[in-house]
This record gives sequence, C-alpha cells and structure tokens, in this order.
Amino acid sequence: MIARGGAPAARAVQLGDAAERSQRLEVILVLRGSVRPAGGGRWRIRLENGRVLTFDGDCVVAATPAPRPPRLSRG
Repeated sequence: MIARGGAPAARAVQLGDAAERSQRLEVILVLRGSVRPAGGGRWRIRLENGRVLTFDGDCVVAATPAPRPPRLSRG
C-alpha cells in the first residue's frame, strides 16, 4: 500500500518493483478537476494544472464535489 503524503520517490520504487514482477495492483487515484463525457463510456477530466486525462467510467467507485481552487488576482 502506498499512503498519501509518502515520498514520491518511494512510490515510484514500489510501482517500479510491481511492474518488474508483473504484479497485479489495484490503484486508487484522487483527481480533482472538471469532468466532461469523452464518448464510448469514457470521461475526460481537466485537472487544476491544465492537464487532461481520460478514464473509463466503469473504474469510478466514488465521486464527491470538491471546492474550486482560488483564482489568482491580476494586478
């Protein structure tokens, strides 16, 4: 198990080890952003950093509202 707040390098090592052993994992991700349908049962999420990911709707086990990040003031 990889806990939130752990060092990114430690998570990378654990995932790398699992990949080398062809170990089957259940991966739980937390993504925050705006969702839109992508077609074919897939969804698109635009993350707060502007990146876009698509995922199969069958993989979603929960969804909860998240507050919008504060807007940066211009000036």
